Order: sequence, then structure tokens, then C-alpha cells
Amino acid sequence: MKPLTRVVSICAACILLLATGCGSSSNSPVPGPSFTLYVVQNENLSSMVGNSVLEFPANVSGSIAATNSVTVPMQTTYDAVAVDTAGNLYVSASVTTFPALYEILVYAAGATGSATPARTITSSSFSTFISSIAVDSTGEVYALSGNSISVFAANAAANATPVRQIAGNLTQLNSASAIAVDAAQNIYVANTQANDILVFSSTETGNASPAGVLTGTATEISSPSGVAVDSSGDIYVASYNQPSNSSLVLEFAPAATGNATPSKMLTAIAADTLGGLAVDALDNLYVYTTASGQLAIAVYSSGETGSNIPVKTISSTAWTKSTYGQIAVR
Repeated sequence: MKPLTRVVSICAACILLLATGCGSSSNSPVPGPSFTLYVVQNENLSSMVGNSVLEFPANVSGSIAATNSVTVPMQTTYDAVAVDTAGNLYVSASVTTFPALYEILVYAAGATGSATPARTITSSSFSTFISSIAVDSTGEVYALSGNSISVFAANAAANATPVRQIAGNLTQLNSASAIAVDAAQNIYVANTQANDILVFSSTETGNASPAGVLTGTATEISSPSGVAVDSSGDIYVASYNQPSNSSLVLEFAPAATGNATPSKMLTAIAADTLGGLAVDALDNLYVYTTASGQLAIAVYSSGETGSNIPVKTISSTAWTKSTYGQIAVR
């Protein structure tokens, strides 16, 4: 796909990139609303040393220091992260002592260090570690654990029963790696092993077939590792093609299904592999990347396409390992 040709003045481009900066130097603040990035740091999975959630300002470019961190309890690893509209932090955790326990820890906005979670969600529906979390605008919590999706009521706590659970052979869930939820509470799943994106409506539950499936050669989806949806309903997919060693972010029109052609494609991503995707309130796109072992977030303003390079890249010497590449932004 050829890059979209855009002829804009320097001033117009600066307006377009208000939230992410225009011509800013490394480590320099850029103008516009300030968002916060949340990433999982898995320093040492065997000894549980250094596992934490790191926070970074999203209006700074270059290699920067974390502004805050929430550290892991003893004998626990962090796997995935999400944040709600109030700034509460949701972290999926695996407790390694026997018997194994999988849970979601909810921290109040502003929690720091070894803070005590405000509440904890456990459930018999968690058959294995929780690889991805999403929280919708009403506060409902969506957890991807193995090949099942559990949805919990806002303020769910302790040993909670999901308000609905999607699982079974009809769902087509197959080594899924990431989920996202749109404004209408539809669920989007990066179905890694099957090379497709599954879409479940806000009412589907049980052993239900997807309402839609993005799949086929025209989609160019391969081993999807991340999925996000913006305020217009556009669907973003992190795709990695092993034979061609190419990393792409594909964008599809709202409600796209079947063997659909991407409406846009980002190709200038300097990464060996991609992971989680996130979209902020201004529809700027954040892409987890790894290249030669360096973890980073590539940031694109809304509407970028083709070979346009990221408007900025955020990395840190404090962030060295993120096993599942899940990120969040608020």
C-alpha cells in the first residue's frame, strides 16, 4: 500500500500533532495534553525480583525515567495492565506459591511503591494466567485467560462470578493474546494462532460464535499480538510476518469483517516484534515494539499511514523486559 500523500504547512502539522509534539528533541517535553503510559516490567520471572508497573509521561520523547512505579507483592508476577477513566490501575497477577492463583489487583489512582490494592478480583473462571485486561467506560472488567473471556461487574471484588463468560469451541478462541473493548462494549480479540481478529457483541455469552471475524489474505493479519479500537470504531491490529521479518500496524474501518482490506497500514516501525496497542482520548496510537532487545513505545498521531515515521518514541533504561507486551494509556 502506498503512503497517503498529505500536503500540509508546518503550522498545520504542528496543530495535527498537538498531543504528541512537532520537531521536539529527545527527552524534551512536547506541547499538548499530558497522558500517562503504563507498562509491565518483568525483570526476573524466576526470582520475582523487579516485577512492577512503570509509569511514564507520554508528552516526552526519547529515553526517559519512570515517574512512578507500583511494585509486585512477594511471590507474584505481573502479566497485563489496564487503566480506567478515573485512573485506577488494573494489573493481572500470578501467585506462584502452591496452589497457583491468578487474580486482578486494582490499585487506586496515584498508588505508588508497594501499595496495598484497593481490591482484588479472583475467580474460578481463571484457568491460567490473565494475558490481557480491558476496562470499559462503565467500569466493567474484561479478562482474557487462556481461551476464555470473563467479564466482571464494576467494583467486583474477592471471589467474583463473571456477569458473563465467553468460552467453548464455537468461540474460535485459539491462543488469543490481547483484547480491546469499544464504546458499545463489543469485544475484539487478537487470536494469535489462528491469524485473525474475533469480534464478540456486548450481549454474547457462553459457547457463542463471534459476531464477526477479520480473516483472510487480504487482511494481511499474521500472528496478531495487539488490538485496539479508537473513538470512531476504527480497529488497529499489531501484525508480524515471520517469513518476511516485517512488522505492521493494520487499520480497519469500523465493523470490518471477513477478508477485508486494511484502510490504512503503518509500515515504518523499527521493530523485530510488536506487542500491545493502546489509543488515548485524542486517538493517538501507542505501539509496543522491541528491536535488538530494546523495549520502546512508538507513538503515531491520528491519521498517520504508510511509511510515516512515529512522531516520537519513548524508551527507558528502567524498562528491560515485558513478557507479554501489554500497555495502557490515560
